[in-house]
Amino acid sequence: MGLYKLYSCNVEIQYKSWFLSKAMLFTMITMVLNVILPFFVAYRSRGFWLKSQSYYEQPVVHFTYDYLLVAETVDPSQPIICGETSILDEEITNEENCIDMQVQEYDYNGDGKNDMLNIIFNLNIPMDKTIASTTIILALDFQLKTICPLQMQTLAIINENFAVPPSGLKYYGDIELYQVSHLPCLRNIVDTKYNISLLNHSLDSNENIVDLILEKYINREVITQTKTLHSRSQNGHTGNMEVRMYLRIPEMKIHYIPSLLQELKWAWPQYLSLVVIFYWIFNKIKKFVFNNRLLMAWEIVPWKKS
Repeated sequence: MGLYKLYSCNVEIQYKSWFLSKAMLFTMITMVLNVILPFFVAYRSRGFWLKSQSYYEQPVVHFTYDYLLVAETVDPSQPIICGETSILDEEITNEENCIDMQVQEYDYNGDGKNDMLNIIFNLNIPMDKTIASTTIILALDFQLKTICPLQMQTLAIINENFAVPPSGLKYYGDIELYQVSHLPCLRNIVDTKYNISLLNHSLDSNENIVDLILEKYINREVITQTKTLHSRSQNGHTGNMEVRMYLRIPEMKIHYIPSLLQELKWAWPQYLSLVVIFYWIFNKIKKFVFNNRLLMAWEIVPWKKS
């Protein structure tokens, strides 16, 4: 009849020496190396400290009803300018050509965030003017509310050129976030650095309105841009022009600077995993040194009397 293993335990053999001895010095060196070497290896292998982090969030976006529409004609001195913004003087705008504007915001999934903006402009185009291009600047209120709270006034900019005189334009696009640098993610603090309207600046008579706005806009570290999905123009000079814009608001990837606690959570597992490996290696080295009596130490065996 065979025998079966029911229980086992280890026998501890101790090695003792004086505090001021080579054996103690060797043991202290291995302990220090077991702490330092894993950190050095983890750091030199890159990716030890978490310098960048990202997450996905659908922002809360609303149209502020401030806008600027510039329809360039064949004659550059006679553009059609419409807008609801303090940057425009009454002498610049062509109110007789700006018939009306319609705005619709859609929340398809009922989560309290807009999924689509539908904005319609109707323009009256005199028969003696031919539209060559349009630039539309829409002011938006942009908010992030989860990990990195942010509120800013941003823009959706749409440019279209026409080879033949248009009677309408349909534009389909996505609103995207563009970052030059990472967001400084501060706990329970809303970042309002760019919560300033870009359509409320003073304008000199010799300055181009669109150029002035764009120059100030691109100097920001965080902006929004429109990604064109599809655009279609209707040809024909009918005296009226309808511009329809469908702007989707998808989830966006947000880059931010992680906090110290996030960096430690990322670095700690890497360090501990290497500590275990070096601990096993140094234990094998110490076992070889003391078992082979390479250093002077007293061997204490449990079944032998001291």
